[in-house]
Amino acid sequence: MNNVSLLIALRYFRSKRSGFVSIISKMAFAGIAIGVAVLIIVTSVMNGFEKELQTRILQAVPHAAIEGSINSNEVDEIINKLLENKKVLGAAPYIETQGLLSSGSALKGVYIFGIDPDKETSISIVSEQIIDGTWESLNEEGYNLLMGNILAMQLGLRVGDKVNVLVPDTNLGLAGILPRTRQFKVSGIFSLGAPEMDETFVYLNIKNSSKLLRMNNFVHGIRVRYEDLFLAPSEIYKDLFYIRNTLNLDLEATDWTKSYGTLFKAIKNEKFLISLLLTFIILVAIFNIVSMLVMIINEKKAQIAILVTLGGTRSFIQKIFIYFGSLIGIFGTLSGLIFGVVITYNLGSIISLLENLLGIKFLEVYFIDYFPVDMRPWWILIICLGSILLTLVSSIYPARVASKIEPAEVLKYE
Repeated sequence: MNNVSLLIALRYFRSKRSGFVSIISKMAFAGIAIGVAVLIIVTSVMNGFEKELQTRILQAVPHAAIEGSINSNEVDEIINKLLENKKVLGAAPYIETQGLLSSGSALKGVYIFGIDPDKETSISIVSEQIIDGTWESLNEEGYNLLMGNILAMQLGLRVGDKVNVLVPDTNLGLAGILPRTRQFKVSGIFSLGAPEMDETFVYLNIKNSSKLLRMNNFVHGIRVRYEDLFLAPSEIYKDLFYIRNTLNLDLEATDWTKSYGTLFKAIKNEKFLISLLLTFIILVAIFNIVSMLVMIINEKKAQIAILVTLGGTRSFIQKIFIYFGSLIGIFGTLSGLIFGVVITYNLGSIISLLENLLGIKFLEVYFIDYFPVDMRPWWILIICLGSILLTLVSSIYPARVASKIEPAEVLKYE
């Protein structure tokens, strides 16, 4: 009997009938396909933004930092204490300030980081993103500097060129507060793929930074990287408490959530809200399936009544319409899956084509200037299973209506 129910459902599904019912059927099929495809595309892009922020941006920015006026002689001792925590992958001292870079007639505001090149590789991926020059040049004699590729382009600089670095002098003189300046040589250019960093970040050797800012062998703090990004907000305060008690130093702590936490939460919230809103496309298609099934039942009452008189049970009738609704859901979901995966896979090319045709750049002002894509199989599986399950559930009510048809009432006028 199950096979007969399925065969009848397949006949309905393959039917080339025309009319209003057929239009509703096609709309339901198309609605599910479009809903699934759009959900796959949008969630893949949102997952891509989340992944890029987590693996590219937040790997260039340390997970956490111990802050305070730390003498250079105390740095190794503090780092050793931090490394006692097995969850710490690395730690490095830093000096941070804002300043100006001057090259010819061009002037650009930047964030200046004084770093220890040997220790910095344990907390940041910047050393792996050098596209010209070398990371090791910061260890060489002289005043060398690393900058992002966008910043170098804006200032018209290449490796080997000279650039003036201007920082504020907090000492008040007769003429007021004047900038302190020093000429540096561009010894390396990096590209993180994030405009926000590639056009504003500059790296100097920590000793040169100390001289430039007259820090007198002090650093601003020690930045820390943990094995898990999301451990940082809690672990850094445990480490701070331990350092305060063992070394008797008055220090503070901060973590990545202070600077990028809002952005990260915004992306996660947007992904949830957009997914929720796009799910309504599938829900509209589900209502179309219910409407279509009810109309088909009204249209086929006489045939259903004949099947009942021939021995068809309530369960048999229900299965016909459950199978029919499920077939629309399954094939609609599969069509959406294929369409969504193909579009997502070629999204970069499609966006580039649209940008060239329209003469605009969609993400020019954002922290990532391209559409990252991260297709997660389990996420796509949830979307597809959810769509099929909804169509299956939506078919139950019309199927029950069909099974309650009384043959005597329907056939007495036939």
